[in-house]
Parts: sequence; structure tokens; C-alpha cells
Amino acid sequence: MRFLILVKSAENSGTPPKEMMEAIAAMNQKGQQTGQMIASGGLAPSAASTRVRVSHRTLAVSDGPFTETREVVGG
Repeated sequence: MRFLILVKSAENSGTPPKEMMEAIAAMNQKGQQTGQMIASGGLAPSAASTRVRVSHRTLAVSDGPFTETREVVGG
């Protein structure tokens, strides 16, 4: 079984709280030790991301940054 965990915050809000990063690191370490963790990583900021849209079997790809928050794919 695979899981995706997302932590949502404002993109330019600074570094995350130390306690949160320590909890994530502990969870990752435990998952790696038990063999349950496949991979971990983070998303790129929206300015360095790519927008992919599929509509009527047509794939459209455009570069960031995005002007409206409803257009952000990942960040």
C-alpha cells in the first residue's frame, strides 16, 4: 500500500517549524528501518514547476510561475 502525505502552507512563509521537521524525520527513519518506506521527497516551488493539463485527450504543458493560486499544480 502506498501513501502520499501533503502538508499545505503558504509557499513563501519561511522555514517550517523545527518540531514538525523533527517529527517528519522520525517518521521517515522509522519507515526506512522497517522497510515500509519506498521513497521520500518534496515538491519544487511553483516558480520552478510545470503545469500539465489534459482536456479532451489533448495534453498541454506550460511552465510556471502562475499568476493565480487556483492555477498552482504543486508547491
